[in-house]
Amino acid sequence: MSEIRRAVNKRGQGSHLRREILDAAIALLGQAGTDAGVTLRAIARQAGIAAPSVYPHFADRAAVIDAVVAESFAELVAATHAAKATATSPADRLRAICAGYVRFGRDQPGRYRILFEGSQEGSPPSVARRRATEGGAAFAGLTDALAECVADGSSASSDPARDGAALWVAIHGLVVLPRARPAFDWPATEVLLDHIVTSLGRLTKV
Repeated sequence: MSEIRRAVNKRGQGSHLRREILDAAIALLGQAGTDAGVTLRAIARQAGIAAPSVYPHFADRAAVIDAVVAESFAELVAATHAAKATATSPADRLRAICAGYVRFGRDQPGRYRILFEGSQEGSPPSVARRRATEGGAAFAGLTDALAECVADGSSASSDPARDGAALWVAIHGLVVLPRARPAFDWPATEVLLDHIVTSLGRLTKV
């Protein structure tokens, strides 16, 4: 099979090539079962460039994957922050964060898989650390929102970390299960999400 050929970027358009390399890596990582199968050669082939063309932008495979993971976490955080921006109460902020998370996972399935689905076998150590650190920060944002609900009396949770973990498990399932089992008679996403957040967040004001 012949490799994809792309037009050469004009002088000063190196940032375009960097973007193309990242997009190629996102596509491959989103499709692959593990990080191990995504090589620089595969990324270059997907982007339609020669493998050496990657090096002016990324030192090695680890740098490409690390950039994709960092960018994907940043987009997830931006999505949840934007969702809660107009919320006027802690309970509304918790609902908005969860809704933003689910929407990101549904709208950006490739990026979501990179962060939270499949095996991370073959991840470079720097990428594994980033996933652990920034994944922990995403979880902390959820538990902080739940703790605010406890503080203002809108949640009866006695352990926001435990209940936050249960909530994260449930909204993760809401992202991935309908995609994996589309033939199931799922309730409307908004209805199911409201039930999940109210129940697992132990909300007392609805």
